[in-house]
Amino acid sequence: MSLAPSSGSRGQIVVQPAYFTSSAFVDPAREDVSLLIQCFTEQYERLRPPQPFTLFKDTWVSQGWTWVHFKIFDARSREAFLKVMMRIFTEHMGATETPLKRVAALFGLYTFLNTQPSMSMPKLHSVSHVEVTSDLYDAIMCIPDTLNTEFLERLRPHAIYVLSGLVGLFQILPHSKVCPMNPREVPRELVVEEVGNGSGKKRGRLSKREKKKKARDSLASLSKWLDRTKQTYEAGAGSETSGTITRHVLLSQRPVATRSNYRTCKSELWAELGKDEAVALRRASDAVVRRMRKMDEVAAAEGLEVGGEGGDRTGLGRVERAADEVGGGRGGLLSLLEGAGLFPVFSHDV
Repeated sequence: MSLAPSSGSRGQIVVQPAYFTSSAFVDPAREDVSLLIQCFTEQYERLRPPQPFTLFKDTWVSQGWTWVHFKIFDARSREAFLKVMMRIFTEHMGATETPLKRVAALFGLYTFLNTQPSMSMPKLHSVSHVEVTSDLYDAIMCIPDTLNTEFLERLRPHAIYVLSGLVGLFQILPHSKVCPMNPREVPRELVVEEVGNGSGKKRGRLSKREKKKKARDSLASLSKWLDRTKQTYEAGAGSETSGTITRHVLLSQRPVATRSNYRTCKSELWAELGKDEAVALRRASDAVVRRMRKMDEVAAAEGLEVGGEGGDRTGLGRVERAADEVGGGRGGLLSLLEGAGLFPVFSHDV
């Protein structure tokens, strides 16, 4: 539903005319009109009343249609509302409908037009004509001729009387083949309810609450995966190391394949560097050290500690020492796996 300030006075909020030509209004309105017609036809078939129009008025009142004209008060929006409602009533007067339903729709259109408030304060906008195509007009004028059975004959005088009151109000447009109605068809605007896809994801950026929830779900999923893949094994027979230890499968096994692949890639890199090996490694090592120092400063400002769990074997200190070892047959940061930056140096294998 689209809202906009009223053109009549400041500060009022009214429904725009486009709402009444959209599926948000047209589809429910069609259902209401169909229900009205259905209720009248069922009661007529059951009661066979001597005064059919009186029965229709009782049905009109019992379903709350007496309040329909107080749905909207703004003149522009009311114009669209009235035209769409009359158009829905005339949809049930075509030759494809049963004679009883066509009469019920005719009664509905007549009642809808003649119950427009004429004396109200403030004065409500009203319409004085009904737009119909030429072929629909011909079908409407033939309605009394279809009431030629014993079951429907008591409807005939009422239909003739109602048509005599409407005949001067019809604004006849060209044939429906050229689509002369405005809008061409209703609903003109289709309102699509937002539905999630198969994965339940919504379009657009995530809100802060959704990001937090996604992070918590990811952490919970990771914890469950770690619990499922952990292993328990015997640590050894020594007095200090005996007993069982529970670790993740990736920590309990040495990454032989990964280490071998890393060394292969490192050898290829050194082969490409050639004579400029020391200069290039020094420049890269200095850039890494600067970035890690920046990270350490940010972490310290946040009250956090980065890489200090292993003492001298981890953290910024070891990276700085390893960076200073570039040259002389050592690869600096590329030799961390071989013990670069440790005191004493465990291996000189580069």
